[in-house]
Amino acid sequence: MQIEQGQFTQAKQTIKQNYSSVGRDRLLHELELATILHLEKDYLQSNQHLERAKTHIESFYTISVSEQALAMLSGPSFANYEGKNYYLPLIHYLKALNFNSLAQLNPSMRETYLDSSQVEMRQLDVYMENLKSETGGYKKSEQEDEGSLTDIIYDILKPIAAPETLLENIEYKDDAFIHLFSGLLSEQNNDLDAARLQYQRAAHAYENGFTKQYGLADTTEKLALKNLARTMKLAGGYRSELQTLLNKHTSLEVPEGTQVTIIQNLGIAPEKKQLNFMLRAEARSKALVMYPIFIGSEQEKREQRLWFQMLYADTSLFDLMQNYILGDVSDVLLGTMTKRIPLGSLWDEAEDIGLIDALEYGGRISVSYLAPPKLPIRKTEIWQGNKKLADLEQFHSISQLALQKALIDAQSEIRIAFTREIVKALTARKAMQVAGADQNNLLGSFVKIASTAVNAITASADTRQWQSLPAQIRLAQFSLEPGLQNLTIKTTLNSGRVIQQSANIDVQGSMTVWHTRTFLNAAPTVNAL
Repeated sequence: MQIEQGQFTQAKQTIKQNYSSVGRDRLLHELELATILHLEKDYLQSNQHLERAKTHIESFYTISVSEQALAMLSGPSFANYEGKNYYLPLIHYLKALNFNSLAQLNPSMRETYLDSSQVEMRQLDVYMENLKSETGGYKKSEQEDEGSLTDIIYDILKPIAAPETLLENIEYKDDAFIHLFSGLLSEQNNDLDAARLQYQRAAHAYENGFTKQYGLADTTEKLALKNLARTMKLAGGYRSELQTLLNKHTSLEVPEGTQVTIIQNLGIAPEKKQLNFMLRAEARSKALVMYPIFIGSEQEKREQRLWFQMLYADTSLFDLMQNYILGDVSDVLLGTMTKRIPLGSLWDEAEDIGLIDALEYGGRISVSYLAPPKLPIRKTEIWQGNKKLADLEQFHSISQLALQKALIDAQSEIRIAFTREIVKALTARKAMQVAGADQNNLLGSFVKIASTAVNAITASADTRQWQSLPAQIRLAQFSLEPGLQNLTIKTTLNSGRVIQQSANIDVQGSMTVWHTRTFLNAAPTVNAL
């Protein structure tokens, strides 16, 4: 990837060629350019693109009927790319990082830029409160109109679903790291009450599931609690609350002196790829049978097989029994490579609407899947000269967040995809009837085969995403003397290669926040923070 290699000029050209600033990919146009400009240290321009991205996301709340119809008949990539629910928090996060960097580069405007970073976090706080209110730890109920052809097909395909236990507690409902980051910025700007509140929220979220859900370091909650205790002490007036906190966490040590927090945005988000399926109607068992078509490299085929088995395959005892009763021994043996959907009484309804006839030659669709996130990292450390100061530990995983969102979206994505292709097939069937082509003669068969081939060609998955996001966010916090300090981040890969990034950091106040981006596939040179 050009961004990873530091080829920012070429990367910007590629983005402008692939994503129009006014087309259906305009959100990605703004997000990718904003990331590149951030890496080029053009922080003001980066924020302008991020602000336009926020405007686009807000405009997507209202979706036109015509656009929905176009997406249904043509495919998801023909509709506006609206992003994911975790994009807006990351937009605010990147804007705040930009303002924080501007404050460090422009001492005369330090206060102004630090205030601006806090404004971003206050706006984000409103979003996070709404998110928590909406999810409440439970999935929102879906409201669907009834009676249309699309709805009937969609209901018939309901049994295509992952095991309920797979999707338990993976909803994005709060963000502990965002609260922690907001607290750090507030403390840096000497707004201790705001910092205290955000540290409290971060500790609560980390403790109650965020750390476990995203596979983070065990020290996440502990650091939030340390900062909470320190800001209580610095602000004054919280003696009883502080004592209660210390009594509850007896091993908690309250950091003294000037604190430095280093944030490392590490790696790059996993790639979004395409997985293909065929769906056919089986009259003897009155069932729909779905099976995957694995393509690509051996690694990609393994990824596709695991994704299918995880989400769709017949793997439970009940599924195997259905295969045994409705199929034959080979269906049982191939259960992990197929998905059988017994229609029962719905078979007649499927015949009435033409679904069975439309699937005479099978229906092919594609859905997206997320490649397994891989970061071949042994350790990341902060050094000052020959002295190691701290380890950078994982406080957020964008890869895990993206993967879990993909797992949730996969359920509706595959049903919508099959519904779309069946509707297209039925539309072609009606056109054939209007044209007078008897489905039982040679011309009718040819038209049906041709329409199936056209549907297969247009049945592409939507693999668009904000690709330049980091895979992980790591963090280290330690005490350091005020003044200009030279620090080095050493990222050691499993191969033994060490990526070094150095910078002079102006340490001041009770908290100094600094950040960097580390690419693992960058040219083997020493990078600046």
